[in-house]
Amino acid sequence: MKMLQKTLRSVVDNPKHIFKLAVQGIFVGIFAGIMVCLYRFLLYSSESILRNFLEFINGNIFLIIAWFIILAILGLFTAFLVKWEPDSIGSGIPQINAEVKGFLNTNWLKILTAKISAGVLTALGGLSLGPEGPSVQIGGMAGKGISRIFKESRTDELRLILAGSTVGITAAFNAPLAGVIFIIEEINHSFDKTLIFIALTASVVADFISKSFFGQATVLNFPLHNLPLSSYWLLIVLGLLLGILGYVYNVGMIRANDRLAKMSNIPLEIKFICVFLISGVVALFIPEILDGGHFMLDMLDVAIPPLGILIFLLVAKYLFSVVSFSAGTPGGIFLPLLVLGAFIGAIFGSVVIPIFGLESYLIYKFIVISMAGFFAATVRSPITGVVLLSEMCGSTESLVAMLIVAIIAYAVPMLLNNRPIYESLFERLLAKNNHDFIKDHSKHILSEYVVPSGWKYTGKPIKDIPFPKGCIVVSITRGGDYILADEDITINYADQIHMLMDSKNYPFKNDEMGELMSKVIQ
Repeated sequence: MKMLQKTLRSVVDNPKHIFKLAVQGIFVGIFAGIMVCLYRFLLYSSESILRNFLEFINGNIFLIIAWFIILAILGLFTAFLVKWEPDSIGSGIPQINAEVKGFLNTNWLKILTAKISAGVLTALGGLSLGPEGPSVQIGGMAGKGISRIFKESRTDELRLILAGSTVGITAAFNAPLAGVIFIIEEINHSFDKTLIFIALTASVVADFISKSFFGQATVLNFPLHNLPLSSYWLLIVLGLLLGILGYVYNVGMIRANDRLAKMSNIPLEIKFICVFLISGVVALFIPEILDGGHFMLDMLDVAIPPLGILIFLLVAKYLFSVVSFSAGTPGGIFLPLLVLGAFIGAIFGSVVIPIFGLESYLIYKFIVISMAGFFAATVRSPITGVVLLSEMCGSTESLVAMLIVAIIAYAVPMLLNNRPIYESLFERLLAKNNHDFIKDHSKHILSEYVVPSGWKYTGKPIKDIPFPKGCIVVSITRGGDYILADEDITINYADQIHMLMDSKNYPFKNDEMGELMSKVIQ
């Protein structure tokens, strides 16, 4: 036991080990950054090809028929890719979540191949899917590839996967800080200083690569002006509206997923072909809502459409997003839900600005604030949403207003007992893949858990805390100092507990630790 503790301390508290991981973080930033930028470039090119092709076939019935045949073929090829690599289905964020929690052990090279290829096909088909979720998975698998090249332990492999995942958000939005916060708030749910150091390193490198490819301009260029303090009460109304609509979004998306999942007698090829053909019909009549939503954001940047058109496009985009995603086609909901948030803000601004005599340019303030609020209402990661929109706009002027709206929008669906969208998708992924757990008995994982405020077992010695069986407390970080674990050491608030688990039991023991750490004094 003493030898084990000595070895583990050398891993936890060894500057050379941390430096080695930082160097690997640079490699992750380079590899994942290139892969995500390649994916982003291919999607932009595919969307451009689609728009040009739609103009070319306009009014020609024979070309339209030929195009629908092409769409069916695209759906067929997409289904083939998903069957070849089942873990490339859907967004990709639930798969990364399952990977780092020990429920999946995917083939990183197959994921990269299938996800990038399928993403290009769905973009050519015009499906209402975003690139960010797949980018997170692509970045995570690139991180896993680097860990396999360096033959890292399972513990450090998980860190490199998470570091790669930050690149997905970084390279997609030019938002390195939001990428790091996203993996802490949405995936890892703990404050691992080593992970954050590696993730920041990877994000900065990937951000440089992304800006070298796509330029240094911010994603959004809306003119933002301060909202008068006397009108701040409108933010409360907006937050309530976004919270309710976020609830509707999550319920509709999950119910549609569940309904199609029950249709197991329908082959995947038929489902995908039907979705691609529906996209073809949409392209003929409402081409504005095709793809992730860049075109819709550009519409708002040029000129705000009339209220009736805003409402129509909002509803149409939501319904088309549900159809596109619920079938399991590879693609994300990240960008589409941000676009929906933008249009909710535009509708809200179009109503309240003339009623209360506000300046017309404040509509862009409501648009940006609503994007952050709707993200908080659906994903339930308010800090990520606020930081993400601040980086996308290149400004922190709306920070306080976004925080007010995000907090309210976050609280409303929680009070309605609605699960976060990615958490619901993660649970359904586990139910579908309950046979695909890690089965390697020879590997161990070192996990870190931070003692929360008001924890039930604060002040008690390790021997009196009901840690899961088969888990070993090897060390504690307290105030920057590392303490080798002893059964008589008491646990204090903000302690970082380093726990060793067998990879075979990691998914279950990690869940048990999560439940244990959530017990607070009532």
